[in-house]
Amino acid sequence: MKNIASKVLALGIAAVAFTACDDAKNDVIDNMVYISEAATSPASEVVVGKVGEKSKANINVRMAQKATTDTKVQLALDPAVLEAFNKRNDTEYAVIPTEHVSFPAEVIIPAGSSMAEVEVEITSFAGEAGVDYAAPLRLTGAEGLQVSQGSGTFVITLGKTLTQKAPKFFYDNAMTMDWDGTETLSNLTLEWWARVENRYGNGGFSVNNQALFAFQANHELYVRFGDIVYADANGRNLYNFLQIKTMGIDANYDSGNPNEKPLKWGEWIHFAHTFDGATGEVILYVNGVEVNRNNGGADKKFEITGLTMCGSGSQYFRDYIEIAQVRLWRTTRSAAQIAKFMKKEVKYTDPNLVFYLPMNEGEGSVLNDVTGNGHNVTIGSADNGGNNQAYGWTEYTFE
Repeated sequence: MKNIASKVLALGIAAVAFTACDDAKNDVIDNMVYISEAATSPASEVVVGKVGEKSKANINVRMAQKATTDTKVQLALDPAVLEAFNKRNDTEYAVIPTEHVSFPAEVIIPAGSSMAEVEVEITSFAGEAGVDYAAPLRLTGAEGLQVSQGSGTFVITLGKTLTQKAPKFFYDNAMTMDWDGTETLSNLTLEWWARVENRYGNGGFSVNNQALFAFQANHELYVRFGDIVYADANGRNLYNFLQIKTMGIDANYDSGNPNEKPLKWGEWIHFAHTFDGATGEVILYVNGVEVNRNNGGADKKFEITGLTMCGSGSQYFRDYIEIAQVRLWRTTRSAAQIAKFMKKEVKYTDPNLVFYLPMNEGEGSVLNDVTGNGHNVTIGSADNGGNNQAYGWTEYTFE
């Protein structure tokens, strides 16, 4: 009986202690200061405009209980916040230079209120080409209050729409890429934007075999619009689809039957083709969405020695085709990576890029490989080319 009483007493003391601790814990939590947006998401995006234009984002600094007196809270940029964010999300944001972001270093939650709205102003700037920027914010202190560890930080990422001039090509613009030596790739991703329109502006995809890319390599990699494989209900051949010939006929695949999944002339379309050498799997994405996959056999590598673009000649290349943002990666990009970066530039110096042709020069005959790897392209340089000027440079926004 004594033992039972002792246990009951002990349990009672423990319960009181637990309740006291719990009350103390609740008291601390009730008086913590935090960023309310961080309670539901670690980041938000603000879309910035042209260089010099200002954009604004708002965050709310909150207390769970109303302040009895004016309460000062300190707010600052903290690169460590962004470093942790990048690791968690597999991103590579850089900290925005301080001269391009402004917000109050001291936020006052007035007496009788539990919240103060903070305006963060971003001034758009050029920045390093292909680099994404963000403003990593941290509540660094508050009068008489603890800062929430989980919701005391917040990241504002800068979203910038891709706007550029893009060249318009015809059959006599057939071109070859500068290429020294052999590039051996166990994995690869080829991605680009394209827009097709006939010379009269009232149609497109006029003929089969309008070749975009023909790689010189140990395995075939030939990318074109159209082949004689699909027809409409009246037996008329349809060419408004993308076909990729690679690693033998069994691995060839396309964007789908145009009776069901037609590519539309006059519209910009993003394409990405990935190859995984370990499995032999190839996947085709259209506008960031997987549309087909195939397999060319495991344990293969591509040994590439050159590339010809728009080279199928006057018999087949009958439409105007505009192209932009051509990238060859030495990695198998994921669906998420393709969708995330298709409407923005990527970092020019990314070591996983074999070449990167933004095609944003706006004039001239040279399309520059911005990686520094030397894979530049001179318009019209192929044997069946000859015309070293594009048929136009038109500015577009990819959004």
